[in-house]
Amino acid sequence: MTTQVQEANTGSGSHLNPPTDEVILEVRGLKKYFPVSRGWSLFGERSMLKAIDGVDFDVRSGETFGLVGESGCGKTTTAKTILGLEPATDGNVLYSGIDIADMKKR
Repeated sequence: MTTQVQEANTGSGSHLNPPTDEVILEVRGLKKYFPVSRGWSLFGERSMLKAIDGVDFDVRSGETFGLVGESGCGKTTTAKTILGLEPATDGNVLYSGIDIADMKKR
């Protein structure tokens, strides 16, 4: 996934918060699977719905990031998992270098 930063034309050519190389949000291999209420696989395992599977991206300081896609593609699930409202099945979300899984709810 590639992000692109575009300068706003403010007349002075300056930003309030110009983009930097500092990564403030790093998402690596993020997965969120939900158990399906009906059905089992041939091997006795519960069927899983892969809502998001292997999401990777960085957001740098001063950068605007947009997540777009078709309805039902996992945008809201991605956001909820990044915010810690849904537990991740796998992967890491680092905010300013700190894994959010290690943070307290507060």
